Amino acid sequence: MLATDFMAQISQFGIELNDEQREAVCHTAGPLVVFAGPGSGKTTVLTCRAAYLLQVERVPAAKLLIVTFTRAAAMEMQSRLAAMPGLGQQSIRAAEIGTFHSVFMRMLMQQSGGQLPQLMEEGQQRAIVKTLLREQGEDGDDEQVADVLSKIGLCKNNLIMPERIKATKPENQKFRDLFAGYERVKQQEGRWDYDDILVAAHAMLKNNPTVRDHYQKRFAYLLVDEFQDTNLAQYEVIKMLSGNGNLCIVGDDDQSIYRFRGSRVEFLLDFEETFPGAKKVILAVNYRSTDNVIETASRVILHNRVRQSKLIRGTGKKGEHPVLLRPEGEKDEAEQILHEVADLLAAQPELDGQEIAILYRTNIQVRAMIDGLVQKGLPFTLHDADGDFYGRWQVRDVLTYFKLAYNPDDLDNIVQILNRPKRYIYADRLVDEVQRLRRTKQITYLEAFTEVESLEAYQRTKVEQLIKDLVELRLLTPLQALHKIRKEIGYDRYLEEFAAKTGNDVALVSEPLEELEQAVLGHRTLQDFLGHVEEVKETVRRSRGKGEGIQLMTMHKAKGLEFKHVYCIGLVENMLPHPKALQGEGDKRSAAVEEERRLFYVGMTRAKRYLTLSAPLRYHGHRAEPSPFLYETGLLARPKRVAISNSQNAGPAALKKEPVVVTVSASERMKSALDKYGATQFSVGEALHHKDLGTGKIQELKLLTGDSGRRVLIKFPGQEKVHDLHLELCLSLGLLSSPVRVN
Repeated sequence: MLATDFMAQISQFGIELNDEQREAVCHTAGPLVVFAGPGSGKTTVLTCRAAYLLQVERVPAAKLLIVTFTRAAAMEMQSRLAAMPGLGQQSIRAAEIGTFHSVFMRMLMQQSGGQLPQLMEEGQQRAIVKTLLREQGEDGDDEQVADVLSKIGLCKNNLIMPERIKATKPENQKFRDLFAGYERVKQQEGRWDYDDILVAAHAMLKNNPTVRDHYQKRFAYLLVDEFQDTNLAQYEVIKMLSGNGNLCIVGDDDQSIYRFRGSRVEFLLDFEETFPGAKKVILAVNYRSTDNVIETASRVILHNRVRQSKLIRGTGKKGEHPVLLRPEGEKDEAEQILHEVADLLAAQPELDGQEIAILYRTNIQVRAMIDGLVQKGLPFTLHDADGDFYGRWQVRDVLTYFKLAYNPDDLDNIVQILNRPKRYIYADRLVDEVQRLRRTKQITYLEAFTEVESLEAYQRTKVEQLIKDLVELRLLTPLQALHKIRKEIGYDRYLEEFAAKTGNDVALVSEPLEELEQAVLGHRTLQDFLGHVEEVKETVRRSRGKGEGIQLMTMHKAKGLEFKHVYCIGLVENMLPHPKALQGEGDKRSAAVEEERRLFYVGMTRAKRYLTLSAPLRYHGHRAEPSPFLYETGLLARPKRVAISNSQNAGPAALKKEPVVVTVSASERMKSALDKYGATQFSVGEALHHKDLGTGKIQELKLLTGDSGRRVLIKFPGQEKVHDLHLELCLSLGLLSSPVRVN
């Protein structure tokens, strides 16, 4: 078949390719990198390219390898390719189409004669790590186990095994020993985990030239989708397979959002250097969104420096301008958006709730929205596996305290929180004795713990205090009870210790409880709140898997999807960009900021027609600044920096002014200062001038509680002391000044 005949054939099938798409489909000699912007038809291009190779270039199906990132994408590719005119399921059956893991697994099975270690279930992995942690003297609780397994997976994705870890810090040495012990147990049991597939495939091709040559000859043409999300192990295997040079990769550097899993956008951006002579095609037409949505999103992503230059354009679709909401807080945000959504659904019976998506940076942010949906009876689907806010382990612990306040005879609940905070009692080792004592003495499980003979006096005292605390909790409101659990019982202290042991930021570990403080507001008793929680959890459970109603998901989860109406919520500072992603320094921090901006871009570009961005004025009960990315959209004006004159640069007229006696109260003066300078932006490292101490650099900025402004820590030259000043008040009084910034 000639190329012209192929194009005519797919045209009759309803596929019309633009010039760039046609170029990507027809380039078949040598490496090719396709930068595919949002809504640019990349799946159509991949499908047509595979069909072109089969029908025009006469490439045998068995010599074609197509790699996708998800099973769903692989199934869609297989289905769409089989449906292309002139093909069919039979003619493409020999083609290798699958995810990295499935393709690599088949290769390993072929070379081993089907004799491979059995893959472990997640529960088996967790059991091994839990045992190893306890051998190190740790508690081995679920959170520690998950943290270790996550780090092990990241190491393997980067081809780092225990023997390669050069650890000097005690915590890193501990992890290396855990990692080595984990690998040793797996080997003894003849088991693999999921990431071993990548490691083993890499080792097989690297160490066996005959096997490598076999697969290079077998796969004459390689097509790899979502290349911006490849990790080192995947990348190295693909490089070894593409010995003949006929490698086509498709991706969008502006949608690379999985750095935390080990993906590296550099593999896509550096493709032309890695494969000299590679052809580059940019798919820059967005067929999904209106021009207004495209322009707003483009204004944001253009602030990234490390990217392939491209100007995404639309097809002339007109639509409403994106909207920015500034609700009072999370609850008001949910009420405003759900009121609008309810009106939309009522006014447009033909509108399917599945065409409406509510997107957010982290799962914690959707709590108020789900509560509101349950109260209004609006159908919804929560897509994130760990998106159940009330199932977060920190929240679950607090709810367990609430439940025990009314029922201290629940052994499972007692075991869960007995060492949160530390009471130095390993309940799971005492279960048999406690059950015997409860049965023989006719007492509650909690009382039975005080009767265990092997307990030391201090341990028994701690259990007795827990019994008293639970009695007191029953008489408190949910908010009062939460404060008692955190401050008096010592749960905050437990979180601090957990954060120190796992190397996490304590503020991030405590974040679910800050959100819980908002969730309990308005509930008068613990039973009332627990009833609400059960109603929400049951509604979420019933909605899972159905895909019906309003779609709730993180921006990460939304990648690759599209909706008529998109609401991006919780767009405030310290949520986007998220502090967890910004823990590096220098270039690492810059790269993290750019990835967070890409994540926001992904969220915005899911919208086909309507885009609403929401940045509450208060978050977790405190005044909140908008996400800095919102200023880049053009929907929110940047606050102007105010020039404040001082004696060194004031003109003669200013010097002649008589001093003014201020007769306003301190509270009014503070309010005036906050009104005038509360929105003025400052960053660590910026210079501020003090009228007596000279010019110093900002070391730290602290947001005070209760809308009280900010404290600024400044280091002045020649001063050993770091000065702690109230920022807005000092600006208002002329003690501090800042130069004019032109934005």
